[in-house]
Amino acid sequence: MCSPLKNNRGMALLISLTVISLIVALTIQFNKNMRQHLLVSGTQSNSLRLEAMAKSGVNLAMAVLDKDAQENEHDSLQDSWALLANEDLSSLFDNGSLKVEITDNSGKFQINSIVQSKTQQQAGQQNGQQTNQQEQDARNILWRLLRQEPFHLEDSAARTIIDSLIDWIDAEDGDWEQEFGAESSYYQSLDTPYPCKNGPVEFIEELLLVKGVTPELLFGTEKHPGLAPLLTTQGNDGQININTADPLLLQALHEDMTKEMAGDMQTFREDENNKEKLAATTWVTEVLPFFTGQNALKNIRVKSNSFTISSHAQLASTKKDIVAIVQRDNQKAALLSWKVE
Repeated sequence: MCSPLKNNRGMALLISLTVISLIVALTIQFNKNMRQHLLVSGTQSNSLRLEAMAKSGVNLAMAVLDKDAQENEHDSLQDSWALLANEDLSSLFDNGSLKVEITDNSGKFQINSIVQSKTQQQAGQQNGQQTNQQEQDARNILWRLLRQEPFHLEDSAARTIIDSLIDWIDAEDGDWEQEFGAESSYYQSLDTPYPCKNGPVEFIEELLLVKGVTPELLFGTEKHPGLAPLLTTQGNDGQININTADPLLLQALHEDMTKEMAGDMQTFREDENNKEKLAATTWVTEVLPFFTGQNALKNIRVKSNSFTISSHAQLASTKKDIVAIVQRDNQKAALLSWKVE
């Protein structure tokens, strides 16, 4: 039979072990919580640093655009803003890396140019100009772009997209529906109904809502590129910078243009010896002498005013991207919008 003293000692030992177990468990949980807080704190700190780095990239790009405007009356892929993507900016920071790229929206097809705004129409009427000429020129470019390589759309498919885009952008609804287009009655009949916008396209992704436009056409597949890199929602005057336009878009500028001709234009503008000649659109006639008079390329320019800045910051395995749209007028770049990713 055990004595009371031995029972008390056993109970004390049990209580001690229980207390020690609780302390160990609390200590482990405390360490886990502290480690989690440190990780969260470190991630937040990195996120703030990355965003500051990415913002500095946008500011740097805007400064480069301002300086370039003071030095040149034209824009080309030989300018400092176009070469910024090749610069190593890692020396600007103790840790991490930064890559900044500027693309020229003025060298892309202005999707909203296929429908003139009321202001443009009124200005055209006051000046005695044909109000639909700019629209028709823009529609012809888009038509040729859709029909040529690598898109190869059939006649009916290309017409459906163009007519549907006209109806999507045009403020008029109902009675003015294009032959192959679509108004709200069509979109409301879909499984997931929505109205026809009847206003300018604001984002390239918005085109997926338009009848006839597929993700494969817009963003491409493994076998062929998409249409999106050739398009912009910025501007609606239909003017395209031939110094920066993609060869696919150059080929669509005229019905007589071929892939080889567009390649010749690209080769000419990439030659450093021709840099000064790119200051005027007349360099085209030096490469393609038969594009003069009535055959001259329409709606072309060599000066750009809209750009997209992509700033990519990385610190260890964490990344932060900022995509900004800027408008440059009177040698000064102004921020229109930006998106943090």
